[in-house]
Amino acid sequence: MLIAIVSTMTACSTKKNDPITSNVAQLNTFSFAAQDNYPGFAEAKFKVVQGTDTGFVYSIDSIRFGTPLNRAVPKYTFEATPGSAKLQLGDTVIMLSGADTLDFTKRPIYLTIISSDLSTTKVYSIQPLVHQVDPDLYQWETLTTSIYPKDDSEQQLVMLGDEFYLFANNGYTTSLYHSLDGRSWEKRTLEGLPSTCHVRGIVSDGEALYYAQDATLYTSLDAETWAADDYSTATFTIQTMLMHYNDTIWAVVENKEDQQLYLGKVNVDILEQTEYQLDANFPISDFCAVEFAGTSERLRAMIIGGYAKNGQCLNSRWNIEYAETSTKPYRFINYSIEQPSFTTLTGVSVVWYNNQLLMVGGVDADMQFRGNEILVSIDEGFTWQQADTTKCQLPASYTARQKQTMIVHDDNIYIVGGQDMSTTYSDVYRGRLNSIDWDKITN
Repeated sequence: MLIAIVSTMTACSTKKNDPITSNVAQLNTFSFAAQDNYPGFAEAKFKVVQGTDTGFVYSIDSIRFGTPLNRAVPKYTFEATPGSAKLQLGDTVIMLSGADTLDFTKRPIYLTIISSDLSTTKVYSIQPLVHQVDPDLYQWETLTTSIYPKDDSEQQLVMLGDEFYLFANNGYTTSLYHSLDGRSWEKRTLEGLPSTCHVRGIVSDGEALYYAQDATLYTSLDAETWAADDYSTATFTIQTMLMHYNDTIWAVVENKEDQQLYLGKVNVDILEQTEYQLDANFPISDFCAVEFAGTSERLRAMIIGGYAKNGQCLNSRWNIEYAETSTKPYRFINYSIEQPSFTTLTGVSVVWYNNQLLMVGGVDADMQFRGNEILVSIDEGFTWQQADTTKCQLPASYTARQKQTMIVHDDNIYIVGGQDMSTTYSDVYRGRLNSIDWDKITN
């Protein structure tokens, strides 16, 4: 009996410790272990494609620029515990231990899996791809060094559809230049605008152009021919066209009775005074207006700097927010009250790009140029800081200036013209963030 018991226990022990073998040699997932200094490892996503006897592993999107693949720790999951797995990196073959720091820059890369019962072998080709350009780098090119001969002119670039129109006025005549690409320009005829047109007051809604001077509102559908409407008998005087915002053209008007500034709007081609009274020092010239959708997904606009009616150089940064559900949907907040250290600025240009505001150019109240660096606001214009000059800076040929035009079209930033103390420029620069449309390519 004792012999029988011992024999039974021995048999049970042997059965319990027998290795479970499998004829499956399949890789289920592949990844890189996270490393604190290199987020590209944790972000890297791989797809495993199964074939009958072979497989293929590739990075779904290119791995972040600068990720050192020569210091990668691979991670694997298998369908069944393999008998063995070895990785070939170039001429080097390594038996996997699960915590190897390996050089994935070597080619070719093959992962060979042998099933635990040694009956099946499967080879996977692995291709991790790293971005070869810095996604956070802005690339700039000069499209033209001069649209027209140098003179002492004021300029404004606008878009009608997908076409560029540059207006220039030298004090006694207004000129018009047209381009389809920002690189090649031709002069066009112009009819209907006053010879003393302050072209920086021209506003576009993409389909028509608007300009106001004295008691007249000028409109055009083609940039070349302008119609004039007399507002001399209106209850207000037109101070300036302000911007295109929320599918509406806005203006600054002054009520003739109380002599206060109000927001005006174009309604079915008729300019009307609204109920929104503006601050007495709201800008009426040399300001910058930009429309954008912020992180809250509410449509916003900013009016930055400029001159008030009394000639004061302004520090103001008016944030305008539209809330459709409100009984009075437009709300005005002057950010410069809480952030007064922001310098007084006129002649700046601001665009919404890559989910942030970018500011270029401008002068202060003493006509000192701010420089040719780019300022960035990631909090919708409340605070600003200088952009990282290793990633985001204007080309070396771009000199500090004011009254340039900056717009965004087809994910490109265009900067046109401007003035410094001695020169009026009509050059055109085009810039683009490397990664601006990478997310459109994936999947």
